[in-house]
Amino acid sequence: MRSFLMIILAGTFSTAAMGGAQAQSADTRIASMPFSECLSIISEAAQEMDEQPVKLVNTSDVVTARIQASDGFVTVSCDRSASKITLTKSPVPEAAGMTAAR
Repeated sequence: MRSFLMIILAGTFSTAAMGGAQAQSADTRIASMPFSECLSIISEAAQEMDEQPVKLVNTSDVVTARIQASDGFVTVSCDRSASKITLTKSPVPEAAGMTAAR
């Protein structure tokens, strides 16, 4: 997950830095972004990872999708009314005996 997800996190927020990106934690980033661009990021990340995103929320104003990586997940949330993207990377909990199957 380090390589691809960090590229997504860094690249997305380097581009959005002028729009007010802010770090919420080491694994979560929030930035101002048009809704359509945010949706494009979900599509591009899924294509790059060759994984179908799992839509956790899918309304006309909010889309939240989780994409599996080799060692965890990235969750992308797009909020139309706030013009905001939230990216969160999550490792697979080893204590639970789980692995991110590929």
